Amino acid sequence: MSTLDTPVTAPKGQPIWDTVIRFGGLNSAAAIVISLLFYLSGLNVFSFSGMALSFGIILLVSFVFAFLSMRHQRDQLDNGLITYGKALLVGFLVLFAGGIVSGIWNYVLINFIDPNYISALKEQFMNTWGEAMPADQLEKTMEQFDKSGEFLTALKGGIINGAIFSIIVSLITAAFVKREPKMDYMR
Repeated sequence: MSTLDTPVTAPKGQPIWDTVIRFGGLNSAAAIVISLLFYLSGLNVFSFSGMALSFGIILLVSFVFAFLSMRHQRDQLDNGLITYGKALLVGFLVLFAGGIVSGIWNYVLINFIDPNYISALKEQFMNTWGEAMPADQLEKTMEQFDKSGEFLTALKGGIINGAIFSIIVSLITAAFVKREPKMDYMR
């Protein structure tokens, strides 16, 4: 017979690594496919419509993978319960993996698949924003394009952008997926 002095603890659940590897791999593959589709379509990602379309697609896919991974962990591995913190961690790691792989993919695309891609992006940017920017800012932007072909720059971009984006999406998604155990204090 339990008393009010007996602590009630939530069940531990299963480790998250199976979920992170499975859904992180799927998210990484989706990031590569999306990037490849943008590349093959010749989408001007610097126009307002191109930015909105690319951001919308990436945001939607991120929310879907965060939700699916958190729900899988909760329903398949943790007996229908998951804390907010654990859901947040699962979603973050799944999306962060996609960010890192996306950064590496961009490096491969720029340096091995299409070495002229940076030149095409620069031209696209100049046609879209060249006249609207001050000359000094335009020059700095062009220098950043040249640096985007370096491995450490691509990896750093994937890590920083991936971390920020992943935490924001995961914070929101975890609020909807969490299902904490009900603590029964009265028996």
